[in-house]
Amino acid sequence: MMNLRKTVGVLLFSVLLACGQADRTPKGVLPPEKMRDILLDMNYAEVYGRDQGVDTVHIADSVREQHIKRYYVQILQLHNVTKDEFLNSYRFYELHSDRLEEIYKQMQAIVQRRREVMDSIERKQSDLKYGIERRTHWDSLYCPADSLRLILP
Repeated sequence: MMNLRKTVGVLLFSVLLACGQADRTPKGVLPPEKMRDILLDMNYAEVYGRDQGVDTVHIADSVREQHIKRYYVQILQLHNVTKDEFLNSYRFYELHSDRLEEIYKQMQAIVQRRREVMDSIERKQSDLKYGIERRTHWDSLYCPADSLRLILP
């Protein structure tokens, strides 16, 4: 009976200890924020590498892939992470899809915020270029008030 109590006690203690560690990242695995930043930079590099030469000179896909791989190496250097650390961490997050999904959701939110900022800047630049304080759209439902002066005396 005493052995059963000890076994149950050790088992309960192990379960409680494991539950407390559920959200922690194991040693040797990059924290989610760092992994997110690296993956975000890699996605930007991928897009940049794929867009290179589209309008000017046709670049072979193999050359384009080599450029992208070079960007990946530079990104890992920038974040002070080795290739093995990154691959080990990526494998961990692949096995824990809920954590990887959360990282991708954070990446999506960052990209969305950056896109909104860039759109806002482009609108301001466009407005300044054409001397317009607010954007106006010509369609069947709305025309700017200034245009009515041209029609009406």
